[in-house]
Order: sequence, then C-alpha cells, then structure tokens
Amino acid sequence: MVIRELAPNISVGAQINPEVLKSLAERGFTDIVCNRPDSEHPDGPVSEEVAKAAFDLGLTFHYLPIDPDEEPETQSAALAHIMAKPDRRIFAYCRTGGRSTMACKKTTVCTP
Repeated sequence: MVIRELAPNISVGAQINPEVLKSLAERGFTDIVCNRPDSEHPDGPVSEEVAKAAFDLGLTFHYLPIDPDEEPETQSAALAHIMAKPDRRIFAYCRTGGRSTMACKKTTVCTP
C-alpha cells in the first residue's frame, strides 16, 4: 500500500479494505476518512464494513464522500475540523487518493 503524507497529521491513499486497518493502526493512525462514495463501485468494500473494522480496532471512522466531478468544499471543511483535534493522525482514502488529496489541499494545513 502506498501512503502519501500531505502534512504531519494526515496521509492519503487508494481504496482500502478492512484487513488493512490493523497495519494503519500499528502505524499510529487514529482516524480513517472515507472520501469514496459507496455507490461508486459495486465490488468495493462499503464504508459500513470499513467503519465496523475501524471501530473494532479503536479507530475513529469518518464518511465524507466526494463524487468524482464534485468540488469538495464541505468535505474539506469537515476534514479541517478533524485535523484540528489534538493528537489525531488521519488516513484519508478514495479510489486512487486523488480526491482525498484535493480535499486536504483545500484546507490551510496540507502542503501544495
């Protein structure tokens, strides 16, 4: 799995499945942000599956879906709110990591 750090407390990557969460928790991530809409791909794991696995590992899960042709204004504001919490280390994902990156870059925290 490729993990791209955008700021000290947020990294992004492509679609994950519940089995990957243990390694993310072991790497120190505290929050998982799903930017991929459940309806985007019928064969991919839905957010509910990932959320349950995250909860079982003590991770906080956030569902902030971004449609491929949408500007992520609302999601960026929500992401900035999550990032502002102390001691949070966030992993955000979508199909390729692109929309998660775009949402982060709209905050004032992530690197260009």
